[in-house]
Amino acid sequence: MKDLIQRTISFLKIHVKNNLEVINQNQTKIKQILQEPASSKRTVNFEKHYEVNRNLLSENNDLINVQLTLINFLEKYKDSDMMSESEPDINLSSVKDEEEIFRLTVSGMIPFDSKHPNYNDAGFFEKLLCYYKDKEEYEKCHQLMKGRHHKFR
Repeated sequence: MKDLIQRTISFLKIHVKNNLEVINQNQTKIKQILQEPASSKRTVNFEKHYEVNRNLLSENNDLINVQLTLINFLEKYKDSDMMSESEPDINLSSVKDEEEIFRLTVSGMIPFDSKHPNYNDAGFFEKLLCYYKDKEEYEKCHQLMKGRHHKFR
């Protein structure tokens, strides 16, 4: 259970980081918009970017609160028997949504190995590789490529 909670915390951190990247990109756009002459188009464009940032900041606040709750839970129950229990197996046959499978894979809940439901799907592999490349997690990219190389030997 401890590993699952720690992976969840890591997944939440990644999501917060991704949101911050979008917020920073929007801030750059907002600065450019504010240099344009005043118009209704400028106002609409500004409000659109501002609203996205406001929603992402609110989401980040919730994600950080969940992280803190999980961290406090781990600390409070670190010596409990439940922390040493093995993780429940994910029933992959009940997971049909490709996005859910992708999310579970990048969060580490489903290992990307020969038993993975999309192991032989080249498109899924490319999406996974791009995800880690965009996150600049080059060690993960290397692991994926190494695993793929062994498959085709």
